[in-house]
Amino acid sequence: MIDQIIVGLLGVGGVAGVGLSNSVSFIVVLVYSAFGTGSGVLVAQAFGRNSMQEVSATAAVGQTVAGILGACTALPLMLFPSVILACVGAQEDVAKQAAGYFQLFAASAPFTAISAVTTATFRSLNDSRTPMIVTVAAAALNTLFGFFLVLGINPFPKLGVLGAGVAILSAQALRCLVLLVFLYRRKEGPNWRWPWQCSGTKRIFKRLFEITYPLALSEMLWGSSAFLYTLVFTRLGTEALAASQIAMVIENLFIVAGSGLAPAAVASIGQVIGAGSIRCAKSNAVAVLRLGAMAALAFAALLIGAGFSLPFLYPQIKKDVLQLAFWGILIAAFVQPAKLLNNIIGNGILPSGGDTKFVLATHVIGSYLVGLPAAVVLGIFWGLKVWVFGARAIEETTKVTLFVVRFCRFPWYQKSAAEVSSTPEQSA
Repeated sequence: MIDQIIVGLLGVGGVAGVGLSNSVSFIVVLVYSAFGTGSGVLVAQAFGRNSMQEVSATAAVGQTVAGILGACTALPLMLFPSVILACVGAQEDVAKQAAGYFQLFAASAPFTAISAVTTATFRSLNDSRTPMIVTVAAAALNTLFGFFLVLGINPFPKLGVLGAGVAILSAQALRCLVLLVFLYRRKEGPNWRWPWQCSGTKRIFKRLFEITYPLALSEMLWGSSAFLYTLVFTRLGTEALAASQIAMVIENLFIVAGSGLAPAAVASIGQVIGAGSIRCAKSNAVAVLRLGAMAALAFAALLIGAGFSLPFLYPQIKKDVLQLAFWGILIAAFVQPAKLLNNIIGNGILPSGGDTKFVLATHVIGSYLVGLPAAVVLGIFWGLKVWVFGARAIEETTKVTLFVVRFCRFPWYQKSAAEVSSTPEQSA
């Protein structure tokens, strides 16, 4: 988003190129976040049973595999940027202008992947402050570098769109390095070891894979479904697309505000499962859900207020567009509790219990069997533009129903509890 704002000073072509590049990269970044969640679950469980040796081994395995995954992801994006951008709809001049930025963005993938695992490790060790400070500083550096390099403010050369790519690569590399230094210089923290120097590496990798791959598939499908909703709005016309983007930008502010609750669930639940206390795991899960419900009600009220402020935020936008965006925001506000609870349960509570396959199944059912078909029928066939927003609300309601039933009626913690009890420390 920062890159798009800065490049916007160069004209429409730059904005379009960076926007398309980010739309592709967004799905990839979601996969890295799933990998971070899986690593965070295992680190929290090891920390809960006071096994810093296993914390070190898990962090090392997670960071190494994440770096390799990031490199493998980056390679095709760096080798064929113009082809990939053309496949997602970029015109030839836009693809040519954005190719260099896309390559540099892709080159930052290994650093982004390692940072996701390192950040999750910090949070699972009850330290959310350090990664927050480092990430904010990296974002500030990205903004500063981007501004100077894109516009060519002395003594920096004017690189245009390419400058935004240089800025993001520099910021992500520095962020990754600083996070690693802070993690392994912590007092009583993990010690760096290569995975082959650690005991139980195969067991850790197996558990990491079992937890992560359903989450990664789930995040990829979710990112793809968001893109498909955008295509539905595109079919309904420019005004509908503009209204959907306005509503999305406003809603995303509140999604980011509540995004810390899922990692909090991973840390608090994972630690007590690692310590062998299922009762405390249930209690912590309920506590996070209560906090999420209260936060969701506050976000809903603020979203409604933001909807009424659209004429002041977008004075140059036509009234019909703002009216459609208002209804989209109003629908999003009413479904905000469901969306936040879905994030907490689907990205926090159930992964902590090892129940990630159900998370994947719920996303498939909610997005591809309910939400998207409803959007196509209501929007494209019946021409009900507002009800495309309603289709997303139906999707979230379906997901929260499935998640809550799973949480209340089934032993979602059973798999992790069984695996923890079979670890060498617990067996001894």
